[in-house]
Amino acid sequence: MDQFVTPETISATFSVLIIPIIGFISKFIIMFLKSKVSELEQKIKNDTLNKYISIAEDAIETAVVSVNQTFVDNIKKQGTFDKETAGKSFDLAKQKAISIMGTSVKNALTDAYNDLDAWIDSKIEVCVRQNKVSVQSKPFEV
Repeated sequence: MDQFVTPETISATFSVLIIPIIGFISKFIIMFLKSKVSELEQKIKNDTLNKYISIAEDAIETAVVSVNQTFVDNIKKQGTFDKETAGKSFDLAKQKAISIMGTSVKNALTDAYNDLDAWIDSKIEVCVRQNKVSVQSKPFEV
């Protein structure tokens, strides 16, 4: 029995079995860690994008409400609201929304959606529609 447990056999066993097993286990640990890092990077990217989307939507809503209160309401009181004025109010809301958003939001949304103008246009249309519906559904207050 003493013949089998010699420093040479321990060294040989270590060299032949243990070192390859450690390498094999290390490979899987590295793969696992890379996978988790990738998941975290994707989550951070998604969280950041969601934050930028929320900022942009708030900017659009603010711009639409602002233009509605300062421009559209005055034009409607004068009785001169037409297609041209609607287009002008749309453009004002878009310009205001873009200026509120800031560069980092615009860049992130451009990367995500490719066509930022189309995204902003559709969001403004949704916001205007929601405004109309909420105004029409409110009871008359004195």
